[in-house]
Amino acid sequence: MAENTTENPLDTWRQFITDSERQWNGFFKDVLGTDTFSSAMNTWVEASLTVQRMVADNLERYYAAFNIPSHGDLVELAERMKAVEETLARIEAIVTKGAPAKAAATRRAKVAAPVKPARTKRPPVAAGAKSQNGVSGL
Repeated sequence: MAENTTENPLDTWRQFITDSERQWNGFFKDVLGTDTFSSAMNTWVEASLTVQRMVADNLERYYAAFNIPSHGDLVELAERMKAVEETLARIEAIVTKGAPAKAAATRRAKVAAPVKPARTKRPPVAAGAKSQNGVSGL
């Protein structure tokens, strides 16, 4: 009698994947592990860095020609602003430490009663009103 040996298709697929992985791993180990590949990769990285440096230099000249701030300029400006803010915070701490009640009262007064501008402009004279010398205000 013939044995009933039906193979599971998933087992065949798993075996194919395992064999395929093994073959690819061997191939890449043989190719990537050589000195030739290492030197080729080193050359490619050096060329890439050279191109990147050239592009950065050209962009810097372009930005300078058109008076546009570069990334470095913006970073430098941010650092300077941070230093100014830190100095201002230290000064404010010293001032409020010396006179905390006065500073708090000043802040409360500014918040409570906003200063209105002085009224220097006068309303126009009405058309029917007479001035002091008796002439109408036309």
